[in-house]
This record gives sequence, structure tokens and C-alpha cells, in this order.
Amino acid sequence: MKEDSLKARTIENAKTIADVLTVTRLFMGFLIVLCAFFAEKSLLPLVVALTLIGWTTDVLDGRMARLDPKKRQTFIGAMDFAVDLTLIYSGFLYFITAGFVPVIPFLFYALYAAIIGIIWTKKSVMMAVAAPIAAMPIVFSFTDAPLWGWVFLGWIVLALIFNWGRFMEEIREFIEGVKESD
Repeated sequence: MKEDSLKARTIENAKTIADVLTVTRLFMGFLIVLCAFFAEKSLLPLVVALTLIGWTTDVLDGRMARLDPKKRQTFIGAMDFAVDLTLIYSGFLYFITAGFVPVIPFLFYALYAAIIGIIWTKKSVMMAVAAPIAAMPIVFSFTDAPLWGWVFLGWIVLALIFNWGRFMEEIREFIEGVKESD
């Protein structure tokens, strides 16, 4: 009986829970920016852990938002993709300041990404531009903190196993968005 009421309360508050998870991801990005200010390579495991927590909240907030029976749209929910980009680019800032990547070429890449984001506001275009940056945590984990690289890879495998259908929907949406950008 209690399990049913917990499930009912969870569904009733699904959108609020989704919004809290999105704000949590934004906070993870903020913590990664703090790591960037310290500019220490030794903070890589922390940055990877914060990134994984952030992406976990992304997976969970999407599930919770889709549970909302009223399909409400909130300001925080509307900002979900912007929060995703914040998480990605906060890591980018860390990788630049900590010396994982050379400053000048990657600042040009950041400028390029900003210009693309202003000119082509399509989600699929911004995802394509952000993809190499989103891959940095796992790449540098394997080179500088291999245990964390394996943890990240394990997380990816588990996320795909539990979310394969949603992953395929995202791929289809991405391809459709690219086609519309022509």
C-alpha cells in the first residue's frame, strides 16, 4: 500500500523532481568551474565524478519529466539543454585552465562554438559542435586517471543499457534536426 502511495506522490511531483535534478546539474557545472579556477590536473577525478553526477541527473530528469501526467513546461525544464551545455563547457574551461589542452586553439574553438550557437540555434547543430568537448572527460580520464576512464565507460554502458530506447529517439531527433538545418 505504501509503495503505491509513494509511486503516486512521485508521479504527482515528477516535474518538480525533474527541475530539482536539472538545477543539481547546473550546480555540478558551477563546481567544475571552481575546479577550473584552481587549474590543477590533480582535480581530474573530481571533475569526472561531478560530470558523471551531472549526466546522471540528466538521464533521471528526463525520465521524471516524461512521468508528469500534466506534461507541464517550466522555466527550468525549458532551460534543460542550456544546462547541458553549461555542464559541457564548464568541463571545457577546466581542461583549458588545468593544461590538458592548449589555450589558444581551444579558445578559438570556444569562439567558434559561440558564433555557431548564435547563428544556428538548432539544438542538433549545437550538439554537434559540443560533441568533441563533451568527450574530453572520458578521453583525459583514460590518459591521466585510467580508473576514472573505466568508471566513465562503465557509466556509459549502463546508461545505454537502461536508456536504449530514449537514446535512439535522441539520435533520430538529432538526424532530423541536421536535415532541417540544410
